[in-house]
Amino acid sequence: MKKIRCAIINSNYTKIGPFTKKGTEIFAYGLIQGLTKYNKKDVQVTSFCSGNSRLPGKTASISYFSSIEDKTIGNTYHAFFELSLISKAISMQNDFDIFHINLGNGEYFLPFLRFVRKPVVITMHNPTTIDAFQKKMFPIYRERGFSNVFFVNISNYQKKGLPYLPYIRTIYHGIDTKKYFFNAIGGRQMIWTGRAIPEKGLDVVLQIAKKIKKQTKVFPIIKEEYIGWLQNEIINKRDTINQIVKINIDFNVLRSNLAKEYQSSKLFLFPVKFDEPFGLTLVESLACGTPVVAYGRGSVPEILKDGETGFIVNPSDDDIRGNWIIKKTGIEGLCEAIERIYALPEAEYKQMRLNCRAHVEKNFTVERMIDQYVEVYKEILAKK
Repeated sequence: MKKIRCAIINSNYTKIGPFTKKGTEIFAYGLIQGLTKYNKKDVQVTSFCSGNSRLPGKTASISYFSSIEDKTIGNTYHAFFELSLISKAISMQNDFDIFHINLGNGEYFLPFLRFVRKPVVITMHNPTTIDAFQKKMFPIYRERGFSNVFFVNISNYQKKGLPYLPYIRTIYHGIDTKKYFFNAIGGRQMIWTGRAIPEKGLDVVLQIAKKIKKQTKVFPIIKEEYIGWLQNEIINKRDTINQIVKINIDFNVLRSNLAKEYQSSKLFLFPVKFDEPFGLTLVESLACGTPVVAYGRGSVPEILKDGETGFIVNPSDDDIRGNWIIKKTGIEGLCEAIERIYALPEAEYKQMRLNCRAHVEKNFTVERMIDQYVEVYKEILAKK
């Protein structure tokens, strides 16, 4: 059987490589690296991306830089470069058997469908339950028909906002467990990492650390448009909190350096404030053996096993997502879950860490993810 010639279209906004910090591009790097590393006999990948990306295999681009690096482009004009990159890929479609889109939820690619003769896989990366624009956009293409388009959702919850799309499979993100290796002991501090935006709950992490007096390390990724919020809600309050409990804040740490932080932590705290379609940091923490305490929003109940790999907490008395072990809700519920983990006997805590690692090895490895995407490519091409 000849190799499947797959064009993977990524964003030109952010360069892709081992240095990547943005969630979608972290996935794209793992996917492309995995396809070239684990499936050399099955798939030949050409990656459409910014020219300064560092990816294995063939790449194609329209400019050396990524849009975010050129301040004259930035957020305002980067769509022009996204569309140009897509246009280039379509102009080369005779070189490919299938397109795989890793750009938002496919918004930029859908207007080109009438010009595309090859099947298209779109991995959904963004929430679908809170974006009013998507609810207006997707019906346009629903009416025309999605005859050559197949959507992959990254959690079952993600489908709820747009249930009528032609989904072909749920494929959870996978990580390289060799990079996030297991530590059976852990440490004493809590940990949090993610984008420094209100929806990720960093302010809640600091409230809880102050309330229960647990040493905490946080690793925020700075977003320029939220610097004011970060300054007011986090940085300005740090000294006051440090008088009660030690808070370490390290900004923009390379993701490759976070494994040792997960491994040396007691638990990962994830008080997310929106229905995140998938929490990659949760899987990274679990792989290192560190249990998670999180609100049961979005994909969280699909990633965690309540009482086995940490605890899930309902966000409020008015927002009940499940019948979890911890009956208190909100911040009080998170605090109870945290205290319960700290109070576990050594043997029980070690077993929880073993559970975390085993759960990832069964469900969230990059090898498993790659195999499922290759199965999807083959299934689609067999239909064709």
